[in-house]
Amino acid sequence: MEDLNKYLQRGLLSYLFPSNLELLPGISEIYELELALLESKILQKEEIIKNGAFFARVDDRFTRHYLMCKGEPIKLPYYSSTKLKDFFQKNQFKTGYATHGLFPYRGKFHPQMIKALINIMGLKPGDIILDPMMGSGTVLIEARLMGIRSIGVDISPFCRFMTQVKLEALTISTKPIINALKNSEKVFSFFEKSMSFDGNNYFEDSLADQLLASKTDKKLDEKEIKSIFNFLSLAYLDSVGYSERSKHKSHYEQFKAILERYLFVVEKIQRSLKGSEKELGEATALEGDARCIPLDDTSIDGIIFSPPYSFAIDYLKNDLFHLKYLGAKIEDLQKNMIGVRGERLIEKYRLYISDMKEVFSECARVLKKGKFCTIVIGTNSNQLSRILGQSVDRVQGLDEIMVEIAKTCGFNFVQRIKRQINGISNTMRTEYIIIFQRI
Repeated sequence: MEDLNKYLQRGLLSYLFPSNLELLPGISEIYELELALLESKILQKEEIIKNGAFFARVDDRFTRHYLMCKGEPIKLPYYSSTKLKDFFQKNQFKTGYATHGLFPYRGKFHPQMIKALINIMGLKPGDIILDPMMGSGTVLIEARLMGIRSIGVDISPFCRFMTQVKLEALTISTKPIINALKNSEKVFSFFEKSMSFDGNNYFEDSLADQLLASKTDKKLDEKEIKSIFNFLSLAYLDSVGYSERSKHKSHYEQFKAILERYLFVVEKIQRSLKGSEKELGEATALEGDARCIPLDDTSIDGIIFSPPYSFAIDYLKNDLFHLKYLGAKIEDLQKNMIGVRGERLIEKYRLYISDMKEVFSECARVLKKGKFCTIVIGTNSNQLSRILGQSVDRVQGLDEIMVEIAKTCGFNFVQRIKRQINGISNTMRTEYIIIFQRI
């Protein structure tokens, strides 16, 4: 009876983790516990404190991740729904922190999950990690925060632009942003009138001095002007989407509220990073094709990416306004973007599979032998059943197809971790984290 009481009084976590490790609040899903357990086995104490993803405290010391995320999670407009506020409160340590909170890109990774995967793959400061389909830049931002070098590639000019802004925002000067907020009506008017952007057409010096600096500020140099202009451009593009979806406020009021939120995000992460800016990893965001990665053979220490699944999200359609604003050639993207190519769904599917074989071959080429490549992919058997004209129970999931493709390209399958998707269960119900090792 005494032994029975002893077992009944202990919780599950006490069997998984040593008593000196305290999990972050809100860690409850099985995949999170799996990743946390792997972190606890692979990382040393100091590594958990500095770069761990799932722990709040080691002994009596708070982790950097906890300190980075604590406090108000994100500044939302007062008219935001209770549901939205609850989401960010509940996911305070999972997403929205650092500069991930700039621009809510559809289909993005949970940053906390990516941090854990970088740790589990054994990557350390000085190593180089690649995301050949970087999307909103989550892998690059996490790697930069962890002191790990990173390279991201994406065929979408908007994804490259968005990622670059988020990377620069970690160290951007906040005073010009504060001044821009004070002149928000004039800044908004500028973007409304310009309605075009070619990567070099940013504020002229005179306009920058007028909108971004007070009389006592030093004159901004060209690099600073461009970084601030890009930052404000992203806020404007973000406001376009909000103004289309919500009629609570005018477009200008949406822009001002978003710029306030962006400033809050930047000030919060910069307070957390103060004194350790030199430890940030070097990050490079490139516009390019994952089927032809512009890197040398065996030059990369690890790869993380999410294969696009455009039957669920049409990224070209979703980003059409932003791409046109940036002057992107839409017809070229239609012809070359993986998951979008083709007319009928069956043709899109076949081209997608063919393209992914090329992507995995390129990943195998640039990755060092013995190193790891991790993909995160969702699947929906009902959609695939309709596309292929097969019964649901006979359809092979995209996760299974990716495993078969990777094996033919020089990878060994290592592990598959199942993750339930919340929020879009009518489209995709399950996502898989799949880890491969380069042979």
